[in-house]
Amino acid sequence: MTVPEDFKLDPVQPGSFPEPQPPRVLKCDIYRDPEFFKDLDDHAVAEARISYDNFRVLMWNLVFKNNYGELEKARVIFRWLTCKDLKTICLKSEVPELPERILNDFGSGKGSYARAFELMARYSGLYAVSIKGWAKGIDYSVGSDVTSGPVNHSWNAVYVNGSWQLLDCSWASLRSRGTEDAPSSGFDDFYFLTDPAEMIYSHFPENSAWQLLATAQSNLDYEKHPHLKSHFFTLGLRLLEQNSGLLHTQNGVLTLTLGFTRQTAFTYKITFGDDNAEQVREVRLSRYLIQEMTKDRLTYYFRAPAAGTYRLTIFARDASDGIPKGNIVFRSVAEYKIVCPEAVHDFGPFPYCSDSSCGFDVYTQQYPIIPSIKTAILITSTGKAEVTFVKDEKLKLYARLVRDGLSFEELKSWLSFDDGKNQTVLRINIKLPGEYGLEIFANDPATDGEIYTHFSQYLIVSSGHEFSEIFGSVFNRDDLTEQEAWKHKTHKEPEYESSDAVNGERSERKIEAITKAADADDVRHRLYASVVTAEAPSGFEAAPVSDKDFAAKRPSESYRPVKLFDDVAIFKAVDGHSVEVSKVEHGNFRDLIWHLIYARNITDELEKARAIFVYLSSKDLSKINFGRVERDSPEEMLMNLKDGRTTYARVYETLCSYAGLNCDTVTGFAKGADYRPDMHFSGDEGQHSWNAVFVNGTWQLVDCHWAARRLVGKQVAGDNVRYELDNYYFMPASSQLIFTHYPLVAIWQLLEKPITLEEFENLVPIKSAFFKYGLSVISHRNAIIHVEEGEVTIVIGCAKSSNLAFTFNLAHYEIGEDYRGVPLNQFAMNYQSEGNSYFRVRLPESGSYQLVIYAKETTPSQDTGGMFSGVCEYEIISGKSQSNPLPFPPCAHNTWGPGDSFHDYNVTPLQRGVIIKTVNGTAEVQISMRDELRFTAKLKSALVDDDTQLTPFLIQRLVGDVAVFSIRAPLAGEFGLEIYANNPLVDGQSLHHVYQYLVLCDEPFTGEPFPPLPPSYLGPQPQFKPLGLSVAGSPDPLIVVEGGELQLSFATAQPTRMSCQLIFCSDGGDRDYSGLSLQQSDGAAITYVIKLPQPGFYKAQFFALPASDTSESLPGVYNSLIDCRSTFVSSTPFPKQYGIWRDGCYLYEPLDGHLQPNRPSKGGASTYQHVFFSVDVPRATSVAVVVGEDWFPLDQKPDSISWRGEVQMDGFWGRERKLSVVTSFDDPPSRYGTLLEYSM
Repeated sequence: MTVPEDFKLDPVQPGSFPEPQPPRVLKCDIYRDPEFFKDLDDHAVAEARISYDNFRVLMWNLVFKNNYGELEKARVIFRWLTCKDLKTICLKSEVPELPERILNDFGSGKGSYARAFELMARYSGLYAVSIKGWAKGIDYSVGSDVTSGPVNHSWNAVYVNGSWQLLDCSWASLRSRGTEDAPSSGFDDFYFLTDPAEMIYSHFPENSAWQLLATAQSNLDYEKHPHLKSHFFTLGLRLLEQNSGLLHTQNGVLTLTLGFTRQTAFTYKITFGDDNAEQVREVRLSRYLIQEMTKDRLTYYFRAPAAGTYRLTIFARDASDGIPKGNIVFRSVAEYKIVCPEAVHDFGPFPYCSDSSCGFDVYTQQYPIIPSIKTAILITSTGKAEVTFVKDEKLKLYARLVRDGLSFEELKSWLSFDDGKNQTVLRINIKLPGEYGLEIFANDPATDGEIYTHFSQYLIVSSGHEFSEIFGSVFNRDDLTEQEAWKHKTHKEPEYESSDAVNGERSERKIEAITKAADADDVRHRLYASVVTAEAPSGFEAAPVSDKDFAAKRPSESYRPVKLFDDVAIFKAVDGHSVEVSKVEHGNFRDLIWHLIYARNITDELEKARAIFVYLSSKDLSKINFGRVERDSPEEMLMNLKDGRTTYARVYETLCSYAGLNCDTVTGFAKGADYRPDMHFSGDEGQHSWNAVFVNGTWQLVDCHWAARRLVGKQVAGDNVRYELDNYYFMPASSQLIFTHYPLVAIWQLLEKPITLEEFENLVPIKSAFFKYGLSVISHRNAIIHVEEGEVTIVIGCAKSSNLAFTFNLAHYEIGEDYRGVPLNQFAMNYQSEGNSYFRVRLPESGSYQLVIYAKETTPSQDTGGMFSGVCEYEIISGKSQSNPLPFPPCAHNTWGPGDSFHDYNVTPLQRGVIIKTVNGTAEVQISMRDELRFTAKLKSALVDDDTQLTPFLIQRLVGDVAVFSIRAPLAGEFGLEIYANNPLVDGQSLHHVYQYLVLCDEPFTGEPFPPLPPSYLGPQPQFKPLGLSVAGSPDPLIVVEGGELQLSFATAQPTRMSCQLIFCSDGGDRDYSGLSLQQSDGAAITYVIKLPQPGFYKAQFFALPASDTSESLPGVYNSLIDCRSTFVSSTPFPKQYGIWRDGCYLYEPLDGHLQPNRPSKGGASTYQHVFFSVDVPRATSVAVVVGEDWFPLDQKPDSISWRGEVQMDGFWGRERKLSVVTSFDDPPSRYGTLLEYSM
């Protein structure tokens, strides 16, 4: 349709948009089937097939000619972008700011779907924005810290019909994603008007307002989500109570339950470790996982054969149409990471059965058979069980048991069928304890003949173990209570009754089974989810434990406590309850202890101790206010804590006593915030109190005061102290707490071998973070270190070294943190190696130094917030001053090795350690990379004030996927090598610190330094790969040459024009030797033969364009630096090469550019008075040699591009000064152009 002349595009201007708010109408309220937009989508697809050359014409035909409303406009633009091959767009643009230019960017690989949609929507009259943020793409790994890096994606919000809606054209487009997870319809409709509550699982905007959620999520919430794909939501799957992507086994076992709302078929894949192994000890991991489907629940039962990390990927397909014929395609819907601290001990792999799924899944519905038990697992303590199948009389059933080591025939006698008219009862009599697979096969004689089809399968466990002991905690599975009731019955009554009686018994005992709580965690959830009153009922009275009961439980002198839990995550429910209680102002102690403990009927001693710990550590003491306070009452105790007249320990003891726990207040000394390593404890100095509480048969230590108070800053002041719960002080190991807490009564050390006060004073003071990070003292256990030679190395063990970063602070107690203007931190260095962290300290002045060591996780958790925490502190005493103290090189960081951004760039150092030693003054560092990155590096030395003076002694280049840094040390000593990286796709011009090396040089390099070169100069330039070029032979752009001659070859993927410039650049020179390079082309590669007339450095710069591009100026595509150590070649140049020579020509002879009769060899000529010419010239119709006015045609070799001939030169020597080789491409030959020119 012709565009009306008066049609104008009037875009909505930025800045006038409505504020982002959650949508008033969701996608499900607008449409549920993409067919709703069939006509619109068909129109968009048809328009996408048309190549418009004008944006105005495109927008008229796509959007305006049909008078669409807001929703229709958004849809037609979305669908056009997701089906259009955007790289083919070629719109004419006269002004750079026009929208044509933005859409044309896709042709050069620079286009953005989000920017394109925003542009087209605004030109359609819609409010639209591009949202920058983070997305969990196809290379995302569950648990990775994606939001700590730069933003990696952009998508859109569009305002239609009064609501902001989210969409992502890039992820909806199959061209963009290139992933198997997208549906087969050509685009993924999920990403149009996506529900914000579903989009947040994969997309996290930089500006939280564009989450479009009523309550915005934090980046930590986003990181913890499982990796859910669009298919998860379109199939109607649901997360239940287990909504984290990072799952932890308990005792090597784990269960995971999801919900689904319609007929769906599932399968899975589980792998182990970083290499995604599918076997452990030659047993497939699928043997350690059971998939169970019930009416609306999908459950996985996993037992870990080895400690480590596993990746579980769940696949699904729509099964509403039954079992399809032909290929069955499952799509990935969710990914989880399973962390297993220890392998399962008492159980091996599950029995090897025919299917990966157990229970009553969609495939059982191919036959009209209803089993009495629809769960996957049958547990029997007697070995006896039965399953009733209600079915059509004509159907036949067959069953078999499976167990490793026992044959089918041997197990056959353990099964029996009792066939009735419309049902069959299968009775199982297991004679040996263990786990068995029970496979059920069905046959319809009318259609199947003699063939039996696998119908369903069960896991039968003949054991005395409880369900939770074998499989762990199961969430959101109320149907399992029926299984528990059945198990209870078979245990009480081993003889079988009729099937009707069994079913009746099951229903009668269902309530009883629920109260028995087969799943302790599920019961705990129900316990803390109920609503309770904060006011104690009239009949409630709480009494403290008796002194007699307490005295009977006091520990012995060599007592050692038992660890009761591995992770405080198990206290999530009770912690939430305790925090809520801490916010309530209770009128008296009776209401407080009722609300905290008895209102929720907390009977577990560990949970009681935890509830009181969290309450007391979280409570704002200023808000404690009881109306009536009697002397010596619990109310008085709490009020005294508020006023500072008693301690946390006394209050914790009181609360525990009224909760029915035996608890004692432990008094002694503690190394608190004002402690320094040379302090001695006596009197009131350093006095502190904490608690010992008797829980589940063992004494445990608790310090609520230190748990509620964490020092932030170097000085103890009100504004430097932050109140925050430190979980370490809830039942830490007594062998760890002894580093900071010394009880006056030795039995409360809870150590097998108690230590003395002097030994305690000598111990290095260690903070809670030290043990939370899994650190250990390796080299110096005592706090004070005496040094005579001015240097000491302190070693800290770090089992989690790959996840930890360290720093430190070094100060002199008298002169402070500087020494003669140099920070003392520069006199120390830290690096990690072989599971240890090393701190090398040089002490320039005599006296006492304070060394404080800090650590943090490189993937910050919610607890650390990415901040460094103090872990330990030393006092180092130097007996003498150093005569010439030299600090370490003044680098960006005092921690050597991986830098702050190391983990953001997928780079790997190819040499071990962070300390490099030179050989003859030279060294080389290599770092491999997975992405295309740019690098720069700096060389630092404490002996050189101006860093730029060291620039000529460092050179960098890319060799394939390896960045190489070469060093020529100009003097003996220590150098720091700082390496920075840049990803041009996301970083712009910013550079980020990725690694730092210490380079040791005993003998300086005596040769010439490198010439000055800009960063990223050497090697391929941006246009190298797009032109289809690659280096043939060694890809290293730094070339060392002995003899003065070399060849450089480039493979070509298309006809290419190239040229070379050769510059001598030693000693600041800039002489052009391009005449000493000869280009040779053979169709598949272009080779340069280069002569180097004198030793030194040469820059070889290469320029190229496609042969079809007639531009005169060729852009630079590749640069080499040639280090010529010696030369024996002549300085005679090659013949001068003209432009058409570069179109694929090759010269065999003569190669010297100066022709003379007394040459050393006559080559292919018959005499020295003749010169033989041999060249390849593609597409030539004639090639001739021209001397003066005389022409000598060369002969073409039949069926080839080769031309040869001999020229008699006798009459030209001394008369002519040049000779040319010319060619014509006309047929017949008419116009000639010069290929080569020789001097004579």
